[in-house]
Amino acid sequence: MANQDDLGRSPSGLEENLKKALTEMLILAIFSKRDYFIGELAGEIQRISKGALSIVFPYGVIYRMSKAGYVSESKKCTAPDGRLRQYYRITESGRDYLLQLVDVYNRFSMGVDNIIQDTVDGYDEGLE
Repeated sequence: MANQDDLGRSPSGLEENLKKALTEMLILAIFSKRDYFIGELAGEIQRISKGALSIVFPYGVIYRMSKAGYVSESKKCTAPDGRLRQYYRITESGRDYLLQLVDVYNRFSMGVDNIIQDTVDGYDEGLE
């Protein structure tokens, strides 16, 4: 009998897929507060999520969102480590996109929560 990892299905696989699906939304949400340089994002995501989320090296996502017009280069500034860094900001198009992503996420997660709650409630009742 194959184990979960042999099938490519595991809790860690789900976590990785969720990260990939949500990274743009999370980064845009963070950029909606202020301009950031890319190196700050991983730590900021981990800090705000209280350690629940970690996304490493979001360079590809930033470049794709920049190409799509959702983020743009802002200014070059001296970062807290003393080095000159390129900062990025969310654009108006990015704010609109973020609102759309949040709407889809809220509808989807509410549906998932409803299904899980219904299932868990029924499962819990069967255990008593």
